[in-house]
Parts: sequence; C-alpha cells; structure tokens
Amino acid sequence: MSFLEDLFLHTYKSIILFTVSLVVVRLMGKRTVAQLSPFDLIFIIIMGSAIAIPLEDHDIRLTHGIVPVIITSLLNYMLAIIITKNRAIENFIQGTSRVLVRKGEVLLGNLKKERITMADLLILLREKDVTNINEVEEATIEPNGKLSVIKKKYMQTVTPRDLGLWSNQGIFPTVMIAQGEVIYDNLDKVGISIDEMLKQLNQKGITRLKDISAAWIDEEGNVSVKCINEGIRQ
Repeated sequence: MSFLEDLFLHTYKSIILFTVSLVVVRLMGKRTVAQLSPFDLIFIIIMGSAIAIPLEDHDIRLTHGIVPVIITSLLNYMLAIIITKNRAIENFIQGTSRVLVRKGEVLLGNLKKERITMADLLILLREKDVTNINEVEEATIEPNGKLSVIKKKYMQTVTPRDLGLWSNQGIFPTVMIAQGEVIYDNLDKVGISIDEMLKQLNQKGITRLKDISAAWIDEEGNVSVKCINEGIRQ
C-alpha cells in the first residue's frame, strides 16, 4: 500500500468514526457532557477503545469499530431511561449525595465512606472559595464527584436584594408550561426542576398538566397559573 493510499484510508476511517462518535454523544444529551455518571464513563472508555482498533489496523473492518459503539450507546440509552423511572436503581448505579461537613464540623465517617482524605476535602473547599471550614453550613459530595457548599448565613455574599436594590427587570417572567406542554429549556434557564414545578402546581390544587393553559414564574420565584376555562391562580 502506497503512502497516499495509507493516508487516504486513515483519513476516511477517522472521518467516519468521528462522525459516528459525535452523533452518538449528541444523542446521549447534555447531561453526559456536563457530568459523567459511572456508566457514562464506562461507555466513553469502550467507545474510545472500539474506535482505536480499526484506525490502528487496516485489516480490521470499519464496522468492527462502529458496531460496538452503537451497541454500547443503545445500552447506555436504555439504562438512562430505566434510572429516570426507578429511584432505587439510580441510587445504586450513580450513587447518592453524602454530607461531608455540617455546621463547620467534618463528618469523618462520611469521609471514609467516600474515600476522601482531609487534604482532598480542603482542596475541594478551596475550589469553592472556602478557606475556613467554620464558614461552612453544609458541604455535600454529589454523585458526579463535585462538592456543593452552603456557607453560613453571615458568610454568604450580600445581594442587591439584601440592600433593597432588588430590581424586577431581566428575563422574567418566564413561561414554564404552555397549553399543557412543559418548556424544559425555560426550566433549565431559571434553574427549576420539573419536580419543583409540579410541587408548586399541586399546592395550587392542579394535578393535570393538560388543564393548564399557561404557567409562568416571576422575578421573585412566584408561580402563576392560567387554567383552561378558568382565571389566573397566583
């Protein structure tokens, strides 16, 4: 095989496998890119290995790299559906959050369970701009390995609202539900989960989305709902 033929074959395989990988990762959703769960990490490792094989050996067919990627992506997709419907399976596969610091006190037992040393904890806290553990009201290690920190009230940053400078200008009000359909992009924009939205709707006596003509949230986090054939519920 000549140099040009070898170069063309490498280029051809690289383009095909890159395209397949890009499509698969895109179909898996933003969650995979934003935070890797254990099975997401396994999938990426397998995908990388499967893609490398046909690139390194010209005698191996291109399908030997594509088929494993497609199969593992389907398994990953089905598993993602299962864990969204079963909380117990989700907790088993992805793990649960665990509190490491509460009211300035380090929970050493939880550190051992997560196999995190004090040095690791201090590094994670410094990444959250915390230099003194006594400033922490609660620090929790999340399933994706990130640390969530809530500082004690006297250490929290002062906001314009605290100073009486709160303004109602901005992206609000934002429509959350229109004609019974949830607008998930807007939920992500304002940082509200679907569970939180449904809880607020239940408090207003609304149990079916199809009864809602429109539901929106204002600048202060208050939800207003306009039901079909009814007025607005504040």
